[in-house]
Amino acid sequence: MNTQKIFFETVKSKLSSKFRLVDVVSDVLNVGPDSAYRRIRCEKELTLNELTKLCEYFNVSMDAVINRQTDNILFKYTPLDLNDMDNYYSYMKNLSDLMEGISKSEEKEIVFMAMDIPAPQFSPFLELTLFKIYTWFESVNNLRLTYDKFIESLDIAQLLVYYNKITDAYKQIPSTEIWTNNTIEPILHLLDYYSDLDCFENKEKQFLICRQLLQLIENLEKMTERESKEFRGKEVFFRMYLSPVDIMNDFMITKRGGVNVTSIKLYTINGIFTSNNYFCSEVEKWTRNTISKSLFLSGASARERIKFFNGLKNKVNDLLEKIEKLQV
Repeated sequence: MNTQKIFFETVKSKLSSKFRLVDVVSDVLNVGPDSAYRRIRCEKELTLNELTKLCEYFNVSMDAVINRQTDNILFKYTPLDLNDMDNYYSYMKNLSDLMEGISKSEEKEIVFMAMDIPAPQFSPFLELTLFKIYTWFESVNNLRLTYDKFIESLDIAQLLVYYNKITDAYKQIPSTEIWTNNTIEPILHLLDYYSDLDCFENKEKQFLICRQLLQLIENLEKMTERESKEFRGKEVFFRMYLSPVDIMNDFMITKRGGVNVTSIKLYTINGIFTSNNYFCSEVEKWTRNTISKSLFLSGASARERIKFFNGLKNKVNDLLEKIEKLQV
C-alpha cells in the first residue's frame, strides 16, 4: 500500500462525520474539489509541502506514514542553548501551549512513568521550578553562578505565565502517574549538592525550596487519596501507582483526540517526542504491565498510602535538618 493511500486512510478515521474529506482537503490545500479528489484517490501525487500541511491540520505524524514498514522512528527535538535564555522561554511557551491544547480536547489523558518528579507537579512552585532550571543551566554551561544571580537574570513575569498555564492545563487533564520510592531522589540530590557548594547567597532560599517540595508532596497525597484533582470547582480523574522496581526512563504519554504522543525525557527538562504508532503502542503496553505489578496507591489502604508519603516527607525533612546544621 503506498504512502499516500495510507495517509488518507489514517485521516479518514480521524475526521468528524460532520465534515467531508474532500472539502477539508480542498480548503487546506487551496485547490478545487476535483483536484482534491484526484489526490484522495492517489491519481495525483501529494507534494511534500502538501503532505506537511495536511499532517499539521489533521495532527498526524508524517513519520507514522512514511516509516510505517521500517525500523526508523522520527522524533521531534528542540535544542536548548541556554547561553541565550530566549531559547528556554520559547521552549516553555511551546510546552505550555501543548498542555493547554490537550486540556481543551474532548478526549484527553496523560500518563507519567516517573523516574523524576513530573514537570506539572513542579510548576505551581516558582522557586523550586527555577532551581531545577538553574541546576541545568549551571551544569550545561559549566559556570560557577549562584542561584540568586541566575534568578536575577530571568524574566520571572513571563515564566510565571507559562508555569501557570502548565499548572492549570494539567489540572484539567485526566492523568495517571507511576512513581517509585526513588522518584524524589533526583531533586534531593541536587538540593544537597548545591547546598554543599554554597550556591545560595540568600540561605533562606534553600529552606523555601524544601518547604515547597514538602507542599508538593502534600498536594500529591491529597490528589491520590481523592483519586482526583480540582480545577475551578470541577473534579478531574487522577490515579497514582507505586512501582516495586525503579523506572529506567522518564516517559510521558499524551492522548489527544485519538492521537498518542510519547515523550522521553532528556537531561533535566528537555525531551524528544514521537507519535509513531508502533513505538507509542509498545510504551503503552510496557506501562500497562508496570501498572499491573504496582501498588495502586489511590485505592490502597490508608496505611500503605500514608507510609509511602510519610517516607517522602521524611527524606525532605532529613535534608532540611542537614542544611540547618550547616548553617550553624
